[in-house]
Formats: sequence, C-alpha cells, structure tokens
Amino acid sequence: MKAKALLIEDDNSLREVLEFHLVDAGYEVVAVASGEEGLGVYGDSIDVVITDLRMPGLSGMEVLSRLKQLDPHVAVVVFTAYGNTERAVEAMRRGAFHYVEKPVNTLALLAILDKAIEHRRLRRQHSALERMVRRSASVATIVSASPAMNRVLWLVDKVASSDATILLRGESGTGKELIARAIHERSGRRDRTFVAVNCAAIPADLLESVLFGHERGAFTGAHQATPGKFRQADGGTLLLDEIAEMSPELQSKLLRVLQEGEVEAVGASRPVPVDVRVVAATHQDLEAEVAIGRFRQDLYYRLNVIPIEIPALRDRPEDIPVLVRHFMRRAEPDRTVTVEREVDELLLRHVWPGNVRELQNIVERMMVLRDGDVIRATDVPPAIRHEAGASAHVAGDLPFELPEDGLDLESFERTLILAVLAKLDGNKSAAARYLNIPRHVLLYRLQKYGLA
Repeated sequence: MKAKALLIEDDNSLREVLEFHLVDAGYEVVAVASGEEGLGVYGDSIDVVITDLRMPGLSGMEVLSRLKQLDPHVAVVVFTAYGNTERAVEAMRRGAFHYVEKPVNTLALLAILDKAIEHRRLRRQHSALERMVRRSASVATIVSASPAMNRVLWLVDKVASSDATILLRGESGTGKELIARAIHERSGRRDRTFVAVNCAAIPADLLESVLFGHERGAFTGAHQATPGKFRQADGGTLLLDEIAEMSPELQSKLLRVLQEGEVEAVGASRPVPVDVRVVAATHQDLEAEVAIGRFRQDLYYRLNVIPIEIPALRDRPEDIPVLVRHFMRRAEPDRTVTVEREVDELLLRHVWPGNVRELQNIVERMMVLRDGDVIRATDVPPAIRHEAGASAHVAGDLPFELPEDGLDLESFERTLILAVLAKLDGNKSAAARYLNIPRHVLLYRLQKYGLA
C-alpha cells in the first residue's frame, strides 16, 4: 500500500517538481497551493504532511497548529528558506517532525519522509496499545450468558471483517455503541479512528457541519475550517447513533456520501474522498418512519445492508447476574465483593426499561451504599424491592386454582391480556392499570404476541 503525502506549497513550479519526485518515489500525493486547502483535504488516511512555512493566508506554523489539534500523531515536515533555521526549530518545538532547507534536496527529503512515516506509525501503535490496556478492549467487556446475546456476538464476528454498512437496532441502553466498537476492533480498521456521533444530541442546524465539516467563513461564527466527523474517521469507523433523528435534507446528503464515498464541507467548492465504514444505530422503528415519510426509503435500504437486533435486557435475563458481577469488578477491581442470592432474585423480577445502562447505574449505587463486602437485599433501590413485593403478593393470592398438569404461560398471558382489553373496550392505559404494570410493558407484550 502506497504512503500518502499531503504537499502544501504556494510556489506552483516547486510544487509540481516535488509532486513529480514524490510520485516517482512511490508516494500517493495530494498537492495543494494553500494552508486552507491543505486543512480542507487532510484526513486520517494522510501519512505525512509537507508544508512551506511562509505562505499567504494561513502560514505553515498555523497549519501545523491546526493539524496537531486534529491529529496529535500527525507527521509534519516543513520547508524553510536557506539560512533561516530559527523558525524551523520553532516549528519542531511545536510538533513538526523535521525541516528541509530550500532549495530542496530530493534525496534528503525522501529520507526524512520515510523516518517521519515510521515515527507516526510507531506513535499510533503505542497509543492503540495504551487504549487497549486502559479499557481492556471493548470486545472483552461484552459479557453474556444468554443465547440471544451470544447470537449477536456471533454475527459481530461474521460481519466485522467486511466494509458493509451495518444497522444496529435495539432499545436505549442495550449497548449499541459497545457493539459498534466491537465491530471496529475486530475489523481491519482497528488501527484507525473510531468516531461516534449521537445525531439526537446535536441541533439539527449544526449536524451537517459536525458531520461533513465547514470552510472558514461558511456561516456566521465559522472563524476557522473544521474537517467534520467523516474526515476524522477517514480509514476507520463512524457510528451514527440515533440516525432516525436526522432531518430529511441531511438524509439526502448522507445518502450521497455513502454512495459516492466523498464529503463536501459546508461552503466548500469541491468534495473530498473519504474511506469510512459506517455503522448506524436506532431505537426507533425505521420501517414505520419510512411509511409515514419521515425517513428516506433509499437511505434505509442503504443502511440496512446488515441489520443486527440487540435484545432488551428483559429478553435475556440470564445476563443479569453476569452483568451485575461484571459491573461490580469494574467499580472496585481490587476488592472482592459478594452478592446475596435475594439480590439476584429481586433484580430478575425487574422489567428494566433502561436496559443495561439502568442495571449498571444501580450496581454502581449498590457498591457505593453497601456496608462491608456483601451486597444485600436492603442495598437494592426501594422501588425495585417494592415492585418485587407487589408481584409476590399477587402471585400468592391467585383468584383461581392452578391446573395439576401445568399450563402454557405465554398462551395464558396472551389470553389474559385479550380478556382485559375486551373488558375495558381496548383501552390500553386502563388495561395497564388493571394489570398493575407500566403501560410500556403492556405495549411490549402486545407486540410480542402479535396483538399490537
């Protein structure tokens, strides 16, 4: 694979000569005439930047500072006039790898570029190893004992090596970003950047700039050019979480990026190619959003190449005790804390509308409030204890005799729900109150039994 160099030089003749020599030496070259242009095309796939220090507009020193903000590991080699090494040394103090005096000695430049690229590779490798040590790699933190979740992890293994777009579906708190990171870390892009964007957390009028970047002066307040998340993730993986929150206008621009493999910053005159693996995620019913016209059908098909459904925590109760102990170890890795059996029983009876995120918060709370090295039933939040107590009371006071030869629980529950709805003229809110369950739990049961 050819190394990719970004050459920034305002002297047209010198730029053309240097581009010729670099290509002849085996480099892939992006040559531009100004610092503004250089920042506009810079992405994670660039291996080394070569820039003049004295240029109209943005100086080479300003370009260096901006590049260091975008990528701390960027390898920059600067040109300086003969005998004017003071500014070149200052550039090295600010993070440049080396400098070359003009007139440029091509052989000396090529030798410096080889060392700069190797230095960048080693720095990125070191940082990647540090990240792996710090978080033990997110793949290792996905713990599961349930067949439903193990099927998801099997599918992650199958699709990670491809570049196909993936659509993660599941309720809030089920771990969609964790799954996206696992896909990235098991892929050939693992040494590149993983970038996550929550589309629901960014105002609609700013999301285009956040994703695709903008040029200086593109709009009021745009005092400097920014590359955008797509270019930050160049060569790596971009997670677009809560994709259904994206406006229809932005959906059409995203579709073009996915189809053409290039992004056009706000205020830019031409698009820039990017190599990004996109993982989209949502907790909404995209088919329903398409049906009512809030989500583009062509974008839906483009995103839904490989769909992965992440089950809710209530549908994989086998994972609850395992996750409890996992979060306990994360909270206090150097201390052994045990759990009373009644704690597991209380947590297994809970519906978990907040899924794994809710469970993690509750475990952290119990770890902080416990006495000694044992988590007891009294450490479980009162709402969950009272919820379990109410369920036990109802179970011990059945208004009918249980059959001796057993019964089909799902069939019984389905029949009971239908009977209650019939009694209350189909009023779901009244039915939920009658059954002493939250309305969202009733809606889930209706969907589960095909009664929605």
